[in-house]
Amino acid sequence: MTGCNGCTSCERAGIQPFGEEWHTADGVFIKEMKIPLAGTVVPQHAHSYDHTSFLVRGSIIAEAGDADPVRYDAPRAIFIPALIKHRFTSLEDMTVILCIHRERDGGAAIHEEHQLEGVA
Repeated sequence: MTGCNGCTSCERAGIQPFGEEWHTADGVFIKEMKIPLAGTVVPQHAHSYDHTSFLVRGSIIAEAGDADPVRYDAPRAIFIPALIKHRFTSLEDMTVILCIHRERDGGAAIHEEHQLEGVA
């Protein structure tokens, strides 16, 4: 399957993250994503605020803005600036990523999401 306008750079893997849980405490919001299989893509999106994604377990390729893709191995904090489109691809089964930011920033509000054709 290809993404918008026939491109393959935003192709979505058939299996998506599962076990997504949200936590809040003392004004801090944490979204926990459990990714069961290597090769799973967390689709490209952007937030209106800076945030940190913390790789708890596994390895990923992170793509953000115009920068070259970067491999990260757990444990690792990854800073994502506001309004920068980013996506992650898991390299190991049972990868876990936490997205962490201030609760006042709107929970998991998405500023912009890369829409994909043929994906429900």
